[in-house]
Amino acid sequence: MRLASKIFLVSALVIIVLCGTAVWSLFTVKRLVTTNQEIATRAVPALRLQGALREAVQGLVRLEARALVLQDRDYAAMWNDRAARVTRDLDRLGSYLEHARERTAHGQAREAFAAYQGHVEEERRLVALGQTKAALLIAEGPAREAAELTEAALTDITTATEAGLAAGQARARALEARTWRAVSTALGGSVILALAASALLAYRMARSLRRLSAATTSLAAGTWSGPLRVEGGDEISELGRAFNQMGERLSEVERLKEEFFSHITHDLRNPLSSIRLAAEGLHERAEAAGDAKQARFAYLIETSAARMMAMINQILDFTRLRARAVPLERKPTNLLEVAGRALDELRPLSEEKRIRVDLAAEGRDFTTLGDEHSLVRVVVNLLGNALSFTAPGGTVCARLVERPDRLDLDIEDTGVGIPADALPWIFEPYRQAHGPRKGTGLGLAVVKGLVEAHGGTVSVRSELGKGTCVTVTIPKAQVAAAAA
Repeated sequence: MRLASKIFLVSALVIIVLCGTAVWSLFTVKRLVTTNQEIATRAVPALRLQGALREAVQGLVRLEARALVLQDRDYAAMWNDRAARVTRDLDRLGSYLEHARERTAHGQAREAFAAYQGHVEEERRLVALGQTKAALLIAEGPAREAAELTEAALTDITTATEAGLAAGQARARALEARTWRAVSTALGGSVILALAASALLAYRMARSLRRLSAATTSLAAGTWSGPLRVEGGDEISELGRAFNQMGERLSEVERLKEEFFSHITHDLRNPLSSIRLAAEGLHERAEAAGDAKQARFAYLIETSAARMMAMINQILDFTRLRARAVPLERKPTNLLEVAGRALDELRPLSEEKRIRVDLAAEGRDFTTLGDEHSLVRVVVNLLGNALSFTAPGGTVCARLVERPDRLDLDIEDTGVGIPADALPWIFEPYRQAHGPRKGTGLGLAVVKGLVEAHGGTVSVRSELGKGTCVTVTIPKAQVAAAAA
């Protein structure tokens, strides 16, 4: 899947979750609004009407008493008007009632009020016949009882309505709480989902890029060991596959180059050996004959052949190091004696260039487990470089320091130094910090390979115009033996 598709899917998933949460919230809000509307349009008006009806019934009882005692037609007309209003309000109250308990109490209230109206009509009939006492008995008895029953039924309606109102409010609160919980959970879940999906996508991309970066670094350092594992079909995967192809081609080129150098050097060694032997013979013969000119020519041929043989051997050694095929005869070796042998080997060159070479040592035990010949070559290469880049009258110092678990050998000179931009690749093969000079550009690469083959490290620090110091660190004999 392409990166754009992955990012789109993650974004779409988050948007769908958020939209779903928003839609669900709208429906929940609608239910809350409906519940509150029911409370506002039914329960509250019903309660108000019920209170007004109770007061109206009480007022009718008082008007009834006045009309009966005073026998005033105005009171009777007022009672009739209010009774008609109570009847209409009772009918209207029925439209607000929904629960069975409310409707039952409402029916009882209507029946009781109808009975009350009947008793009042009977009272008026008896008063018209002059039977006031009988009318008073009805007013104090059945009529009063019917009025009280009406009030009691209205009270039951109010109680039922209040209970329904409380239940509706409880439902609204519960719905509101559920809404908040659901919205919070959905939003939190969507955020977590978005972060998780984004983190997973970013992790997979970063992991692929880290692998590609590590492979690129190893390829640049010449330690790339095989193709990069590639999964998926996105752009990074395509880049990884392209990198594998490039790495395989570069490895093939490197292999062909090493084979070429190996074959060439092998093919050159035999004729060079013959040239060198012939030059030595001519040199000896010319000296014996007293021919100084011929002796000088023979000497030049001999030294040039020796230098070319050294270059060829260096190329062969580097090729073997790259193939990890350098035979090392490890045995206890005194690194101080190795440094002394190297100094003795280069003593003629230092005297010719009038450069003072010193050897200093700090410690008592300089024994390491290594190949003496290879270690001599390391020191000779480093001292040779120091002498090559140090002007006459300068100084080269070899300092050996014993550490608890290692030996540090510093080769420091007062030469021209190395440019800062060349320090990162100073140990790479076929590279020379000061431009094309004599040699193959493999000296420091061979040094690094031999030191690492002994389990050590090599580093360099330099300041242009002031000199260079190369530090070789080799494990001591007991440490190297334990590691082996």
